[in-house]
Amino acid sequence: MPPTIRDDAVWVTWERQTRNRSASDYFNVPLYEVIEEGPGRASRYIRSTLRTIAIVGKQKPRYFFAQNPSIVLAVLAITLKPWRKFKVIIDAHNAGIHGPENGSRFLPRINRFVIRKADAVIVTNPELAEFITSCGGTPIILPDPLPNLERKMAPVECGGKKKIKAFCITSWSEDEPYREILEAASAFTDEVEFFFSGNHKKIRSLRTNTIPSNVHLLGFIDENAFHDHLFSADFCIDMTKRSDCMVCGAYESISAEKPVILSDTPVQRRYFSKGAVFSQNTAQDIKHAIDQMVNGIEPMRQDAVDLKKEILERETSQRAILLSQIQQL
Repeated sequence: MPPTIRDDAVWVTWERQTRNRSASDYFNVPLYEVIEEGPGRASRYIRSTLRTIAIVGKQKPRYFFAQNPSIVLAVLAITLKPWRKFKVIIDAHNAGIHGPENGSRFLPRINRFVIRKADAVIVTNPELAEFITSCGGTPIILPDPLPNLERKMAPVECGGKKKIKAFCITSWSEDEPYREILEAASAFTDEVEFFFSGNHKKIRSLRTNTIPSNVHLLGFIDENAFHDHLFSADFCIDMTKRSDCMVCGAYESISAEKPVILSDTPVQRRYFSKGAVFSQNTAQDIKHAIDQMVNGIEPMRQDAVDLKKEILERETSQRAILLSQIQQL
């Protein structure tokens, strides 16, 4: 019988995020999404903290999985550790390791404290694992398990008839070359319709009246609408300036069997070995990548299907090994 920790573990996150759902499902650990809304960040943190403490008190876990970010949740897990006598496993996203690009210098110090005090830190690739080790932490490597996505809405009509649809998975963050993607998109007004997800309104310098006619800014969309745009796309784009980041949109694209344009980094080339076109984060290189994708869309689709099968087989073979690592902490 394969090892299991389901009855001894909880996975807590303070946001809705695909990675948490797919990773907790992969380990068969109950997921608790503690989502507090309303005005006042401090008030939300207090309510989230109280709900998390209540979960711990009721479930009495031996293994406590917590996402970072939130840095407050990660510190709470470390604080509760000696009191509740559980093992803390931090699922660290890139911002939970290095800190956000526009954050204070204090946040990376807190992240390093969490890394040292946690029993293990889950990261997506060997490069991040080396950094965790250099900080005195214990890394466990788990690329995002492919999410089990389903389409629940009627098909989204593409803005231009018979045009190729590109779904640009963006959060409009500092680590994303969104301006370069927009510039590249302007070269394909007759061929490709680009649909950008995410709250673009937070970019005050973005002038919507200069957006190319084939670009559609969707703003914040709910999960069902996101999945429908994903499934109705011909290909996706998800890019980052972080050299050691494996973007969530890449996993979502391959899960939906859609080819994807990614930033050209070793960690992404190694994992997404087919079904992807890689580009430097310049408008000219992105334009070339889009052209390459458009001209080879059919074989690229099949490559995405093949890669999905390979990844799922790999995930199945590695699950028992990773669970054993956790049980030996």
